[in-house]
Amino acid sequence: MAKKKSRNGRSGDILVILASRPRAIALAALHISESLLLELEASEILTAREIRGVLKDAAATLRNATDQVDNRSSLVASDIVESMRENFKRGR
Repeated sequence: MAKKKSRNGRSGDILVILASRPRAIALAALHISESLLLELEASEILTAREIRGVLKDAAATLRNATDQVDNRSSLVASDIVESMRENFKRGR
């Protein structure tokens, strides 16, 4: 019989952090995503054009999600992703 995972320990700590610090989590996710995109370009896995396309698709998906419960957050997130796309374009 498989052993059940406990809710205590490290995974429990992560749940507490997720519930109590949503702005910090969003900021961390933003920086991790940006770093990953820059590394994908530096490693020549994706071109700058492809990365801008990924960001454009992400912004469009967020804009389309405004039918959902929290449309204000989706719109703001879309603006943030669009800003990343514009900044990425200027930096190249």
